[in-house]
Amino acid sequence: MSDEEWRIESMDVMEPRIYKHDALKVIYINEAYAEKLEDKDSPESAQYNAMKAENPDYVTRLRRIPMTIDYMKRYCRLAHDQFMLDLIKRKEPVLRREGELYEVSSFFAFKNMFLAKYPGCENVFKTTRKMDEYEKAHPEAASQD
Repeated sequence: MSDEEWRIESMDVMEPRIYKHDALKVIYINEAYAEKLEDKDSPESAQYNAMKAENPDYVTRLRRIPMTIDYMKRYCRLAHDQFMLDLIKRKEPVLRREGELYEVSSFFAFKNMFLAKYPGCENVFKTTRKMDEYEKAHPEAASQD
């Protein structure tokens, strides 16, 4: 796939992904790939080290999975944070609106407020995996709304 055909959104998945963008001289990795790099003996570490050795002047960029309203609602539901759930419910139409002409979108501002309250949620990959594990261990939590 050529650099022109490739889209950064293809990195927004829960499985390890890496992409070398020759035009920008960037190696993109996603959060799942970054976690695999923590194990120095993993195949991903070997692949990444080989790619870095072939392209020493390339920089590495981490692509984070974008935070969504549904992600925030799920986290708040599992955290039993009724205040935030009610706030999201009231503000959801505004947060889902597109084409705002403000310097900072309402969603961006709300996301930063959410992260101020729950700073551990910045890594969507790890937090989603923890929520999946919790719901698997507590099936009643998964069915709550």
